[in-house]
Amino acid sequence: MKQIKKIQNYSSVKPIFFLTTRPCTARYAWKFIFTVIKDFFFLQLNQKFHFTKRLVINIETDIDDKIPFEPEQVKNYLSFVSFFLKPMDMLKNRLGYFKAAPYLCLYLKFLSKIYSNAATIFRYCMTTTTRPKYYKTRKFRTIHFFDPHLLCAPSIHVAISAGTYAWFKQCFMLGIFDNDEAQEYLAEIKTQAIKIVESVLFVKQHSVNCVPLALYMLSTTMNKSFFTAQDATDFIESLFVNSPEIDPQVRNEILEHFFYMYDRTLLESRFCDEWQICIKHWLNDFAVQSGQNVTFEQEI
Repeated sequence: MKQIKKIQNYSSVKPIFFLTTRPCTARYAWKFIFTVIKDFFFLQLNQKFHFTKRLVINIETDIDDKIPFEPEQVKNYLSFVSFFLKPMDMLKNRLGYFKAAPYLCLYLKFLSKIYSNAATIFRYCMTTTTRPKYYKTRKFRTIHFFDPHLLCAPSIHVAISAGTYAWFKQCFMLGIFDNDEAQEYLAEIKTQAIKIVESVLFVKQHSVNCVPLALYMLSTTMNKSFFTAQDATDFIESLFVNSPEIDPQVRNEILEHFFYMYDRTLLESRFCDEWQICIKHWLNDFAVQSGQNVTFEQEI
């Protein structure tokens, strides 16, 4: 069997240049960049500097208190950007730019859609958690300085991590690589996706509510076969399998909550005209049940 270069050994910098400067991908790359700026960074900064006055609720639960704060997990958390960039460098190197370009454009459209879909919830209500005041490392100081921490649910980290795995799973079905190579790439992508999703809870950037809402968004905003309920089940069951920091009983409690939240939103969505409605219902219910004195003036 031939030696396969791991995705982690590809560049996360080169895609920025060839995607934005070469004709076949430039339009999609710049659209993705502007979408991230508009639907993620500007939303938070406008709220932070009081240009907007959207509702903000804390969505922590008692389960979050049982998950230990693990500062060393910040490395996995911050690997998020390179996680979705490096596969694009792999495609370009393995296929050549022009042959890879159609796949790169579709992938960029997918990434843009994640941000724009999540923003429809962020504009309705912003969500946060209580982060530990931990400033001992440069990485944490950077997070606290640059991240206003107002867009927790649905988690972009989770949606893109699980979604990237789902996207490449479908992409490889087209036969662009032989089966052994595709399976090795997929296993690597899934392993890193799981680590990133676990890290968002370990470093207290999200609550246990943020994960299933992101998976629900994937299931309802893409085509029916992209990320099915079974895919969500398989992904959830892969979480915290190799995490000695989590007591087995606590892991069961976390996973039960994930399944409950995912099933609740998925089932309710069948009776809603828009996928966002069940998340908005949940936000209203959570605010009331947790005693947060807020008034939702926007229409559901």
